[in-house]
Parts: sequence; C-alpha cells; structure tokens
Amino acid sequence: MSANTSSFASFRPKPKPAQELSKEPQPHSQSDRTSKQKDQHRRTSKSPSPQIRETDASANKPYFSDRRGDEDVLRYGTLNRYEIPPYRRYGHGFVLGLPLQQKIDRELSTDKKIYVSPATRRRQQRLLTDKSTKRSGERALRLVKAGGDASDLNKDYVLLSATGKRKRHDSDTDEDDDEGTPEFDYRGIEEPKSAEPADPDAQYESDVDVTFDAEATRTNSRLARSTKEHPEDVSGWLALIAHQEAMLKLERPSAELTVSDKAHLADIRIDIYGEALKKIGKHPEGQLQLYKGLLKEAERAWEGAKLASKWKDVLVKHPESVELWMMYLDFVQSRFTTFKYEDCRAIFFKCIETLSASTQNISPTGLLHIILRLTSMTYEAGYQELSVAIWQALIEFRILRPAEDATIDAFEMFWDSEVARIGEPQSKGWKQYSPSGEPASLEFAPLLEKDSSDSFFEDFKKRETEATRQLVLPGRTSDDIAEDDAFHTILFDDVAPYLKLVPEHVPSGLLVEAFLCFCGLPPIPKSGAHQQSWWSDPFLQRHWSSSPLNEDESSNFVQSLNHFSNCPSKSFQMTTELLFDQSFSTSSIGLGTDFIRQLLKLVASDPSSEDVFGEYLLAFELRNYPNEAFKTAKRLLKARPSSLRLYNAYGLVESRLGNSDKADQVFRTVLAMQPAKSENPTPQLLELLDSWVWDALRRGERNTALWRLVSPHGNPPAETAQSQPDETLVDSLRTRLAEISEQALLAQDHATAILSTSLSALLLYLTSSYDAPRALNLHSHLSIWFTSHATTYSSSAELHAQFISRLLTFHTTHAPIVKPALTRSTLEPLLSRFPDNTLLLALYAANESRFSIDDRVRGVMQHTALQRTEERSIAGWAFAIHYEMRRGELAGSTEHSIRALYKRAVESSGKHCPALWKAYIQFELAQLRRLQESRQLQNKKPRRDGKKSKAEIRVEDARQRVADTFYAGLRNLPWCKEVAMLAFGEAEDVFGDEEKWRVCRVLVEKEMRVFVEVDDDAAWEVAREKGWTV
Repeated sequence: MSANTSSFASFRPKPKPAQELSKEPQPHSQSDRTSKQKDQHRRTSKSPSPQIRETDASANKPYFSDRRGDEDVLRYGTLNRYEIPPYRRYGHGFVLGLPLQQKIDRELSTDKKIYVSPATRRRQQRLLTDKSTKRSGERALRLVKAGGDASDLNKDYVLLSATGKRKRHDSDTDEDDDEGTPEFDYRGIEEPKSAEPADPDAQYESDVDVTFDAEATRTNSRLARSTKEHPEDVSGWLALIAHQEAMLKLERPSAELTVSDKAHLADIRIDIYGEALKKIGKHPEGQLQLYKGLLKEAERAWEGAKLASKWKDVLVKHPESVELWMMYLDFVQSRFTTFKYEDCRAIFFKCIETLSASTQNISPTGLLHIILRLTSMTYEAGYQELSVAIWQALIEFRILRPAEDATIDAFEMFWDSEVARIGEPQSKGWKQYSPSGEPASLEFAPLLEKDSSDSFFEDFKKRETEATRQLVLPGRTSDDIAEDDAFHTILFDDVAPYLKLVPEHVPSGLLVEAFLCFCGLPPIPKSGAHQQSWWSDPFLQRHWSSSPLNEDESSNFVQSLNHFSNCPSKSFQMTTELLFDQSFSTSSIGLGTDFIRQLLKLVASDPSSEDVFGEYLLAFELRNYPNEAFKTAKRLLKARPSSLRLYNAYGLVESRLGNSDKADQVFRTVLAMQPAKSENPTPQLLELLDSWVWDALRRGERNTALWRLVSPHGNPPAETAQSQPDETLVDSLRTRLAEISEQALLAQDHATAILSTSLSALLLYLTSSYDAPRALNLHSHLSIWFTSHATTYSSSAELHAQFISRLLTFHTTHAPIVKPALTRSTLEPLLSRFPDNTLLLALYAANESRFSIDDRVRGVMQHTALQRTEERSIAGWAFAIHYEMRRGELAGSTEHSIRALYKRAVESSGKHCPALWKAYIQFELAQLRRLQESRQLQNKKPRRDGKKSKAEIRVEDARQRVADTFYAGLRNLPWCKEVAMLAFGEAEDVFGDEEKWRVCRVLVEKEMRVFVEVDDDAAWEVAREKGWTV
C-alpha cells in the first residue's frame, strides 16, 4: 500500500478521554443520558482489571456488568427457572438501560438471543417471515379514474409520457429548469418517493396489516377496560382470554402458532384465568367455566404433577360437575407416565360414585357417556370379554328382566347358569330363562400352539393376534379353550359392580343406543344432544373404515359425490332415509354381524321397546342379510300392525332392493289407511309421504313424484306419466303444508316443520319448471325463523340444512343446465354454521371438483372448518384428510400436504383418537412401502464409495417417520393395545428386536391384557441372551 493511500483504520475516530464525554453535543436532554450509554462506550475500550470492575460495581450505579456468568448454566445447561423472579412484559420492546433509539427486533430475536435494531427505522419485511408468504412485499395499487373532459374525446392518439414543463413552486429552488427533461427520467439514479407510486395513474391502497393490528389492539384495550369496570361479568373475561390469540399473532410470520407459541399463549391465558377467578366472586357457573378453560390451558404449560394436584383441588370444590369429571378422565386416561389400567378403572368408578351421590341429579346421558368411556377403555386394553359381558349384563338386567321386582340375586342365578345370553346363538333373554335350560356351548377354533422354529417375536405376533381375534365373547367354565386364562371366563362377580352403576330411571332405549355407540355402529334416527357428544368423542373412535364403491357408468359429479361421501368418519343428523344408506361396519369391534343381529332382534321384539329399534334392525339386515329383511319386516309388522315407522322402513327396504312396485304398494296402502282429514298429521305420516315421493324421484320419474305429492292419501290416477295435476289441487296442498309448518313451529315441533317445508319446496320445484332458486328461497324462510329464535346452530337447523342439500343434489344430477354458483352460494353459509357436517362438505367438494384450479374447498375448510383447530371434530379432520387424498398430485395434493393435515389433527382435537393415530401410522407405512417398491431403489447398484444413494436416504427417512409417528401415538394412547401391536404387525420391519422388547415391557407396565406370557422367566431369559435392555 502506498504512503499516500489512507487505510480504513484512519477513518476510525480517536477515543476521547473520559472527562471529555460531558462536553460532546447531546441529541437528547441530559436526563436521557443513561449510565448504559457510558457502559457501551467503556466496552469499546480496553477491559479494566478485575479490581477496578469490582470497585465500579460497588459504586452508586443502578447496574453492573457481570462477565463471570451463571453457574447454573454449567449445571443445568440453561437458566435455573426457580431462581428467576416473576416479571411482566413492559415497555413495548424497549430495553431498560438502552437509549430510546434502540428497540428489540421481534423478527430476528429468538428464545435464545435478542437482537436490537433502531426504533426509528422501519424494517423491510422479509419474504419468508411475512405474515402471509403469498402476499407481495409491494403495496397494492388501484387505478385512478380519469375525469370526464370533452376535449379528450377528440384525441385520436394515446399520450405515452408527459414531457411538458412542470409547475414551479417557491420551494423548488434545486429543481432542474430544463423543459425537455421528462418527469420520469430513465437517467435518474434516485428511486421514486415511497409515498407516491411510479405510475401517475395509480394510487396506493391502505395498509391492511396496520389497520388489522390497530383494530386488534383497540379491541384488547376495550376488553381489558370492560373487565375492570365489570369484574363480575364472566363473558367479558372469556372474551379477553379468547382475544389473546389474536394479540399473539400480531407481527407473527405465520397464522399458525408453533408449540412454543401455544405454550406462551397458555401462560398468558392462565394468568388472566387466575385473575378472573379472584374477581368474579361467588358465581358457581362462572367458576366452572373459568376452571375448565384454566385446566385446558394448563395442559400445555404445566408439568404433570402440578396439573394433577390442581385437578384434585378443583374437583373438591366442584364435585358435581360432569364436564369437569369428563375432562379429568381425559387427563388420567391419556397421561402416559402414570397410566395403569387398574388405577384408571378405579378413578372411573370414583367418578360415577361421586356424581351419583351429589345433590344434583346426573343426567342419564352423562352417566352412560362415562360408562361408554370405561367399557371402551376396557376393550382397547385387551379385556374384550369383560367389556362385552358388561353390556350383555346391563341390557339383560335392565331391558329383558322377567318382572319389575326381579332381584339381582335372580339375575346372578341366570348368569351363573351359563345359558345363552343376549347376542349369542339361540339366546332368548332373561325373560324366557328356565332353570332347566341347557348351558350354551359356543364353538371356538383351537388356538395356535407355540412353534419352536419361530423366533420369540414371530411366535408372539402369531399367537397374540390369533387369541385377540377369537377370544371376544365372554368365556364360560365349560369352555375347552383358554382354560388357563383367568380373564377369559367372566363370572357374575366380574360384572356385578357395573350393574350398580346404572340407576333404575335410565331409559332402556338410551342403554341400547350406548351399546350401538360402543360397537361403532351408526346412531338411531332420533335427534338428541347426546348423540353428538357420544359419536364425536375422540376416545370412542377406534377404527375408520370406508365402504367399497361400485364403479358404475354414472356422471363425473355422481362419482365425485360418492367418493367424497365415503369419508371414513361421518358426522350429520341421522334420518330414516340416511340410515338405510349406511354400511353398518363392525370392523371397530370384534363382534360379528350375527351377534349384533341377534341382540337387535331381542330388543325389537320386546313389547316395551320403541319402534325405532325395529327400523334399525331392518336397515342392518338390508346391508348384511338382504334376503332375510322381508321375513323380519313381516314378523315385526305382525306384532305392531299400526306402526307407521315400521311400514316406512319396510317400504324403504323394497325400494333399496329395486322392487319399486312392491315399495309403491306398501306406501300407497298405508297412506290410504289414514283418515281423509287429519288435523295434525304426525311426523311419521309426513315421513311416509316423503319416502314415497322420493322413491319416484330417484328413478327420474318427476311427473309421478308430483302426482304422489299432491295425493297424500295414496290415490293418484293410474296414468301419471303425461298428465299434470290440476292447479287447484296444487294450491290446496301448498296451503295445507304451510298451515302444518306454522302450527308445528308454534308447538316447537321442529321435525314436522322441516318435513312440511321440504315438501312445500319440492312442490314448488316440480311445478315451476324445476326452478331451484325459488324452491331454495322457500327454505330460507325457515332458516330465518331459526335465526330469529336463536337456534341457528341447533340440531334442528342442521337437519334442515341437510334437506336443503338433498334438493340441491337432485337438482345438480337431473337438471339439464346447472349453475355451480347456485350450489356454492347456498352451501357456504350452511358450512359456516355446520363446518363438520360431512354431507354438506361432500356436496360442496363434488361441486367444486370441476373447478380444481380455484380450490375453494381448501379455502372454505381453512376459514371455517380448520380455523379453530381445538373445536374441530374428528369427522372434520377425517374429511379434510380424505379430500386431500382424493385430489391427487395434479391438483396440488402431495404426501407432504397430507402429512401436514395429520400433524395438525393429532396436535389438536385428535390427539387422543385411536382411529386417527392408526390411520396416520398406516399412511406413513404406505409411503415407506412405496419408496421400497420404487424402481429407482430396486435397480440401484451399490456405490463404490459405500455411501448411501439418495433413494436409500429417502427410505431411511421414511422409516424414521414411521417410528416417530408410532412412538407419538403410543405416548398419546397409553391404554390402546392395538396401536402397540402395530410394532409386531404391519410395522414389524421398522423396529428391531430390542425395540419390540421395550414395547412388550410397555404392555406389561400399563397392565394391558396380553394372551401370550411375556413376563415369565423364559421371556426374561431370552432377553438376557439377546442383550435387550428395558
């Protein structure tokens, strides 16, 4: 370097003496000059000696610099949390000791480091950390409409650039006076001013982010002020707590919260919950609401021991709350570190005993829900004979008892006689029991014997799987199978404690419904709030199954609708018509269809049972025993000849079997038997008329359907193909249906009002040249009524939405010209109210499948269904995953998008759902097999350097994903034996012997039922020889 060339060091300012610091000009007042600035300056100079540092620390200063560090960091690897004093965030990002020009940079800062940036400079948002990665970094522009000038009309050219002289102002002293220089000169080196767009014909739109952030901040201030002014208002506290998520998302790179974000949000909410509990006073209902929210958030923030202690304190204060007990049972059953089968079962018994002894009577539906959870956990832990025996004993003792005064001692005699029990072959029920009856002899195939040629785990898999498949029904002392298994034979003492859990006032129909839910079968067509809570409980969903689809020559829309309707988990309001379309799969339970059929026969034939169980039996036989359904219907109608529900079910059986003439005869005969002038037609009569009309519509006979509709007494003319009904007849029926609907609404009979409105809309549709908008407008009147009576989200409103979707489906499949926008605009408001209804979702997805480029289904599910993941039902997640799988790669669906949905589902409401975890593990297994069977891997030769190829690395990653998913499922489902057995079945190639041995130890430690002994001396001897550790 030459002598006349300055080095960069020459530009560095020389340090000034310490005494001259006060003489420098200050940009702020002297009070703004803090000791922190002096300390920053001292750090740029030579470090003082330890003696000087100690002297400075002891001076009268608010702080000192500790350069020795914290010993706890070396001891624990991080700060000791117990020595950190409690603090509250304050200062909006400014740091105590730093000047006001410095502020914490939230984008660059992490949980380990804090970055400081100038507060006055607005940081440019980075592309990957923007709130929405799809949003452009530039501000939106809008065109400015030109003013109307008459002289512009005479121009026959387009002015590309304005080169006229600019107007000069008094302040423009530095401007160029050259008239020929254009305003936008390409030779300029300065960019346009940020406040003005480069295009003179455009203006900037307003900043949406700033508006949203300001609105969220104002809302938070308003809610906080409301809690101070009205501290006793629980709704105000809950609104403030719910709004904290929106506050946390401010300036976040993504709308999705990470695990650490959720934990931080939980801490914030817990503090607010604690403050609210102190200030609301003695308000039992409000305290329950707050405690439920507090304990829900504490699951993310507190350790298990602290949370368990808090649960005990809360239950002592509110022992009569069913919802709190259900949440506590969720906590106990899903806590992997402390779960043991016997301990959990004891807590279930304590829960029922406490609720039964409380002054507030527990509802039968709430009690049966707890028993459902208990028996389901018993079944999944491997004690399947006991769980089935419990339901056999409950139904026999409560429904089929010989007399009202029959004692439990008499039932003990019946059980110990070992005659055929309900569901088993030749069973007649306790009513028909005779002491001289012969004990039942159930036939079992012999179990597999130990094969010395098999390895330890191969033998375990074969014998355990075989025993699990065969040993489902409760064993008897006379059985010649599993004689040494103490859990196979179920004595009266085993089921007696469960009989005492169900009081006398529980309706028998609810008991049968609970058994159907236990078996994973569809609910009965009877609206009730308990159906939603039972069938949507994640703990009760053990298996997902889809019925096979018939590849017919139907239209693309019909095929798409069938595919999307074939969702593995369904959620909707069950009706009689929908019941006869169900698959009645028994894959989630080890019981065969013969057992279910025999049980339903005994229940339906009981004189005290409801007609709906006979209807359910016919629907079940239609799917599994179609040739026997006619005989069963004939027997049921002979016992109950006046049941309109059973006649309607029989007509639907013939209609589904393709016997349209027989179905027409059944409907016509029953309608003709009714009184000519019925003042108040029953819902069963309207349902019968509805089934008759739709029987013709499904065959495409619209004119026949119209004649049937205007002939409610079953007397249409013989020739209905060409002629049209008289206008007077149509008007008379329209008036009558309107009266029925109005009277039903006054009587709060929503089912009748919905049926009559549906028939009115169908009448208008068939008589107005199939004008769907007019018919839908008639439906909207009933929707407005539900809204005005605060029942917009009720089960009745959801049922009404399903009737609307049925009309839309028919119109879409039969109308010559269909406007997809009509279906879309009608369904979107309904989906906003019922985002988990799979009937509405399937129709919407089928309608939008023709426009996959827009992908509105994803958008609707993202904004309505998947937005609040904690409130999302399992059926909603199942449909989202099912839809993503159906779309295919051409439409943008990949294994990564499907995996992302699975992860979101198991991190939210599906965290403890066995069916969801099994499907997730099987999905990862399918991806692993696909990679293993790929040609790229099979045809690949080993590399010379011994390194793995990319294909082999992908296989290893897929194998690790299977293992990670399996272990995550095992941690969240500590009671579910079937998930643990996947390590020995479908995923056996993923795990080594030592890992399988550890899974066996988990089965033993959690006290699950294992048929093959894995805890004896022989098993431990094998483990020691192999070197397996626990």
